[in-house]
Amino acid sequence: MSSENTKASSKEQNEIKEISPKRKKHNKKLFLLYIAAFVFVAYASFTIISQGIEIGSKKSELDSLNEQLQIVEINNEYLKEIKNYSGDELKEYIENIARQDLDYVKDGERIFINISGD
Repeated sequence: MSSENTKASSKEQNEIKEISPKRKKHNKKLFLLYIAAFVFVAYASFTIISQGIEIGSKKSELDSLNEQLQIVEINNEYLKEIKNYSGDELKEYIENIARQDLDYVKDGERIFINISGD
């Protein structure tokens, strides 16, 4: 009986020795899988954050361009209105531009400038 027990125990030891390297390989594969998953999650996080930042900057750029578009549309409407001026309206418009923007005066007019700042 003792020889059978020793044979059985030696077989168990041989089996254990054979199984342990397989577990190490399995642990290495699992470790590599964890590393790959971590790298993927890190890359995905970085990509999502950078794209979020880029979307925010593009939205602010779009808002700025929309404001500029509104200004241009208002100026366009104003110029269309001026284009239809004729006769006295056109003369009055040109006179106002000359007075306000170019600081012109009519013959015989006096301009008083308030230097006190009030």
